[in-house]
Amino acid sequence: MRKLQRPLSILTTFIVVFLFLTIISLFMVPQLTESITTLKSNMNVYLDSLNKFINDLADRYDLTGDIWNEISVNWNEIFNKSSKFVSAVIPQIYNFTKNLTNGIINIIIGIFVSIYLLAKKEKLIRIMKQLLYAFTSKETATKIIDTGVQANKTFQDFIAGQAIEALILGALVLLGMLIFNFPYAVLCSVIIAVTALIPIFGAWIGTIPCAFIILMAQPQKAIWFIVFIVVLQQLENNLIYPRVVGKSIGLDGLWVLFALIAGGSLFGLAGMLVGVPAFAVLYTIIRRVTKRKLKEKNIVII
Repeated sequence: MRKLQRPLSILTTFIVVFLFLTIISLFMVPQLTESITTLKSNMNVYLDSLNKFINDLADRYDLTGDIWNEISVNWNEIFNKSSKFVSAVIPQIYNFTKNLTNGIINIIIGIFVSIYLLAKKEKLIRIMKQLLYAFTSKETATKIIDTGVQANKTFQDFIAGQAIEALILGALVLLGMLIFNFPYAVLCSVIIAVTALIPIFGAWIGTIPCAFIILMAQPQKAIWFIVFIVVLQQLENNLIYPRVVGKSIGLDGLWVLFALIAGGSLFGLAGMLVGVPAFAVLYTIIRRVTKRKLKEKNIVII
């Protein structure tokens, strides 16, 4: 029976994850599809409404002459150019489909690899330890293992905390948008929840397209949506984020910002996602080495 515990645990874990994703998909995908379809079909109406809103502002504040000519925008022309751009991109659909297929195949392969790694975890760890102690000194092997343990814990804590925080933020955005009757609540909450996986900047990155969508649908509500997000971000940054993610990565705000900028500059979006925990591990290693060197020299820094 003990031999079956690990396979049953792995199977149960994957079933729970699959059911969770299925339930979320059944709830979210139809509403997302409806929101995107409605947005696309009403684009001309929204652009006319936005243009009328801008013209009303111009009449109210007497924005005429050269000033108005400089700030006025022909939204229909923008839409036509956007349509031409989309038409030009259509030939790229084949490449996108090909890449999507490859991505699905990679996901399937990744699932099988993860199952194998989980099933043989102890055996693989034992082999790695044997190789380390066989081909390096005992001290070096111990340091490498300690660093690996620290890296594993840091990444686990950060990714789990960031994912939970993003889900909470997405749920709060959805709830608030429904309460205040903002349009495209589901679409915007999903966008912000996904971008919130990026620390600090994520929610603001997601706010930009959401504000533009609301600006086209109901221009007068766009500014209130931004105010709502600003207030929600203050609540999230001061109450939710410290308690969910907390001090798990062991970095001050300045270093988090540095890790985000450096990771994004070097590796793009992937760098922004993993830059913070990776830098946290590097920071921990440097701090340990520094403390040891100072101790060897009998130096105490106050």
